[in-house]
Amino acid sequence: MSLAGIVLCGGKSRRMGVDKAGLTFEGRTWLEVAADALTAAGATHILYSGRPDLPGGLADPVADSGPAGGVLAALTQVGAEVDQVLCVPVDMPELSPDTLRLLAAHKGIGACFEGQPLPFALRLSPAVLAAAHECVTTAPRAPSLRALLRQVGCVELPVPAGLTLRNLNTPQDVAALRAK
Repeated sequence: MSLAGIVLCGGKSRRMGVDKAGLTFEGRTWLEVAADALTAAGATHILYSGRPDLPGGLADPVADSGPAGGVLAALTQVGAEVDQVLCVPVDMPELSPDTLRLLAAHKGIGACFEGQPLPFALRLSPAVLAAAHECVTTAPRAPSLRALLRQVGCVELPVPAGLTLRNLNTPQDVAALRAK
């Protein structure tokens, strides 16, 4: 089975004040950390949603469609080329490949963790692509990522004991990460 990785990295970073993709963790940019985690989890190629300026980067197919639009762009790009995608946000530099492998191993259409739409794994099919397209293109405003995942049939898995999933959105969050 072929697996593609999606890094959601097209946000405006209003709360952070700088582009999160360029921040560093353990000597690498957050963008590199995300791509490396996906590759270590088995992704054979990486797409950068919301960053058409990067190799492998994609523009959103619908203006101001948020992360759901970015996911749709990536799903449309990979189409029939891959069987499954793993999607991570650029602002979770602590994600491990093991966590991503756990999601990818789920046998259903897709999986994320309870209360957390990111990261997620999704098996691709024409029905999944159609549901994602409908969710993004027919919503009166940008749909949430949760709405997209519900529409395509993702399930929420219990969060494994000891696993902390946290998005880093402010300079204070980054300071707390560095203080660890």
